Amino acid sequence: MPLDIFFGCRSSDGVSQVTLHGSDEAAGATGAAGELGIEEALGGASWSILPTPLRQFSLGRYDVSVRYFPAQAASRVGGDWYDARLGADGSAVVAIGDVAGHGAAAAAGMARIGNALSGLSVTGQPGSTLLGWLNRLVCADEIPERVASAVVCVLDQARPALRWAQAGHLPPVLVSGGKARPLPRPFGVLLGSAPNAEYGLAYEQLTAGDVLFCYTDGLIERRGRDIDEGLAGLLAAAAGCQRETADDALIALFDRLEPPATDDDVCVLAVRVN
Repeated sequence: MPLDIFFGCRSSDGVSQVTLHGSDEAAGATGAAGELGIEEALGGASWSILPTPLRQFSLGRYDVSVRYFPAQAASRVGGDWYDARLGADGSAVVAIGDVAGHGAAAAAGMARIGNALSGLSVTGQPGSTLLGWLNRLVCADEIPERVASAVVCVLDQARPALRWAQAGHLPPVLVSGGKARPLPRPFGVLLGSAPNAEYGLAYEQLTAGDVLFCYTDGLIERRGRDIDEGLAGLLAAAAGCQRETADDALIALFDRLEPPATDDDVCVLAVRVN
């Protein structure tokens, strides 16, 4: 019997989707070849199922640019995702996350969690509330996802300011006045790890010209190296990356940073305050 597997993510610019075709046998527990075929198809379509397919766009006073690098091996397709849109009150809502693991299950989790957060973000609630809701959805899902990390940033339009929350994710890096620093993380555990978990909210005043980098662990994580060493390298590279646009800031960052790992997908999102 034919089987269609559909992943779709809605953005402020429309719907991006990919449908994969296979068979019941291919999707069964013993259908390893079918699973590999799904992962190969996902590897080729990984950009298509990300929530916001545009790489450069504006959200009010904020300039946004994204880079996504899939893992080189089709069998290593991962669960990195991002979203960027205007909230119900006109604020800029920017999020990034990573579902643990690789393969079709991680990609499915990425699409499901990204879609859920996109829907919840229209409520206008702060990032801490959104993550709390999202965590309960993940924990209660009839097909539980693996644990996932996330950062949700809400940026004011009236004056440049950031309110953000995180769920077990690496801290955003703020570049201001030529200096880069990781933002102190509010408390928050991985999505799916505790159904009653609560999430903290942090506040950061911004100024025109500031650049905020949000990223997944593939950017700085390497086998045999402490992740703090990778973060230090990112801070050193980011310090010289204030530019006139978010896209120019990303180009400068990758010119100064060691190439991303090839065995994991990488997503990096830059926000510049105009």
